[in-house]
Parts: sequence; structure tokens; C-alpha cells
Amino acid sequence: NPTFRSNGINRMKAFTKYIKLFFITILSLSFTGCASVKISNVGGKCVAVTENTGWYLFNFIPIASGDVSNPNGYTCCLFQNSVNLKNSMELLEYAMKKENAFSCKDIVSYSTDEKVFILLLKRLSYHTSAELIKEPAKGKTE
Repeated sequence: NPTFRSNGINRMKAFTKYIKLFFITILSLSFTGCASVKISNVGGKCVAVTENTGWYLFNFIPIASGDVSNPNGYTCCLFQNSVNLKNSMELLEYAMKKENAFSCKDIVSYSTDEKVFILLLKRLSYHTSAELIKEPAKGKTE
């Protein structure tokens, strides 16, 4: 039956189109910068904000996650899960070293979990912020 055959071909073309779209999405996710550190000086206080994000297939298979060894870079860890509290603290330590801080206070850390395409893709992020405490300059007291 030619009608049935043409419907089958159209369905196959549509399926192929969605598969291509899926793999393009996965590929574009893997090229995103996933670990970031931002430092702000506001009102005499130095505040660090970190984020480490990962993308997961079917909620548990890691596709791409933040490269903690290269924050603010455009590299990711492919097929590895680096999104956890330990790595968020490593990003905070990176910020402390960058700002020559010896301690931090008011640490706040939380995670966000977003589902994309129902159960197909998940985006998990850990966010951490803290006030960095620098040593006062010699001869100055606070």
C-alpha cells in the first residue's frame, strides 16, 4: 500500500529530525562553561559567589559538568559528575586564594534541580556564596 509506505517514511524523517535535534542539544551543552567564580566588592565587603553546573541524561547519566580545575573557563568534564558540595568548596577556596583572603564567613550553599524535556535532561547546579575576610594591612586595625 503506497499510502502506508509514505506515512512510514514521513514518520521516519520526523524521528530522524528529532534525533538530530537531540544530539545537537547534547553537543551544545557539552561546550558550555559549567564552573564559575564571581567576586564582588560591595560596601567594603568582598563577596564570592560560585556555581557548578552539570547536565544529566535521564536524571542520572552525567553528560557534562563543571571543570573545577578551570573555573570561568569554557571547559567541562564530559561524562563525569563534578557537581557536589566538595567541589563547590574547592571553588570557594579558589576565590579565597585569588583575593588573598585568609578566611570566610556567612557561607550559604544550595542546589537547584531543573528538568528539561520532562525526564530526558536534568540540570543540577550547586551555588555557594560567602564573605571573604582579608588580613588587614600592616599598621591598620579594624
